[in-house]
Amino acid sequence: MRAIILPMEQQDPNTFTQKDLMQHLLNASQHVATREELLDVKSDMDRRFELVDKRFDELRSDIKEQGKRHDRLSWYIFAGMLAIFFKEHLVKLLT
Repeated sequence: MRAIILPMEQQDPNTFTQKDLMQHLLNASQHVATREELLDVKSDMDRRFELVDKRFDELRSDIKEQGKRHDRLSWYIFAGMLAIFFKEHLVKLLT
């Protein structure tokens, strides 16, 4: 059951004039969305969510690529450190 909001000048809730009815119907119709409007909004939101999903997929692939680069760089640094630490042994082996 909906509560009917009456104007302040109308004190008796049992009297509901035609003017009050028209005002109520006008206010109610301004807040009602049509099915087509709702479908348009839904399709727009679906399109936006698809764009967000694509962006997340791109970010996910970028993160994987950066992870691979980081792994390779870590191994290069580790190999360089080993070469520096064991430089004398490597020189003896190669000569």
